[in-house]
Amino acid sequence: MKLNSSPKVSVIIPTFNRAEMVCRCVGSVLASNWKDLEVIVVDDCSPDDTGKRVGEMFGDDARVRYFRNDGNSFQAVSRNRGAAVAIGDLLLFLDDDNVVDSNMIPELVACFGRHCEAGLIAPMSIHRRPGKDGLIWTLGSDFNRWTSQPKDFLPNIPVAEVPEDKEDFTTTYSPNAFMVKADVFSAIGGFEESFVQIFEESDFGWRIIEAGHECWITTKATTEHLGFLEPGCVPELRQLGIEKPFRTYCFARNRLRFVRRHFSLPQILSVTLLFAPLSAVYYGMVAMKNRRPDIAWAYAKGTLRGIFGLK
Repeated sequence: MKLNSSPKVSVIIPTFNRAEMVCRCVGSVLASNWKDLEVIVVDDCSPDDTGKRVGEMFGDDARVRYFRNDGNSFQAVSRNRGAAVAIGDLLLFLDDDNVVDSNMIPELVACFGRHCEAGLIAPMSIHRRPGKDGLIWTLGSDFNRWTSQPKDFLPNIPVAEVPEDKEDFTTTYSPNAFMVKADVFSAIGGFEESFVQIFEESDFGWRIIEAGHECWITTKATTEHLGFLEPGCVPELRQLGIEKPFRTYCFARNRLRFVRRHFSLPQILSVTLLFAPLSAVYYGMVAMKNRRPDIAWAYAKGTLRGIFGLK
């Protein structure tokens, strides 16, 4: 699809139990220097007052629509539900712990103009949390094909050190925030809901590339990523993405599912027979050090089910 000069943008924000944070995110989107937009909030059956707070703050704004899932369904389902009701030429998927720059949307749209083969464009995410404040998430994400370890380009560098001689960087996927052409989203079938959570974004980006499109990160578009640490979470485990048993299980299982979908046979064997078991030992040791045997067991169980291709 060739974009017109002023495409409509649908901003899809899944949220769960973060009433204050999602309202801040929505407010920043509505303050954008892009007027032809709609905001779709998909509440994943939050037990807090998210629906009430969104209604009180944005109920009079016709650009904001609120939907609530009947049960806790996680990111992939929530994003697909938002996309199903969206009317935009471009779909901006945005995690609720973002405060976007007023020029982020215009710059993302402009980047599509620079890269006609692009299917996905992501902004530069700037961390706004203790220990990483002012650092860049990544300027390009990928995986080592033999170990499945993430490979990020210039991760955790200060904003001041971002290269000035280049504004767009190739990537294979993007977490947190990314804009997609609506027709590309439809053509690849949206997010794979069987992933539930973790690796659904990676799979989504790789399927866009496998369909013949490009994925880019542009430094001209920025968002502040606040991050979120739930009460009781251990920071070391949160940093590894294994702070909850079910999330940990999905992480271990989905890594192997992702590998089988997108890697070559020799690479699949390398990850399955060597790296995955070693990872289970490592993550298990970290979990036990933090007195979380439930996390260690969840990772081991996810690894075993992933190896044998079970859901």
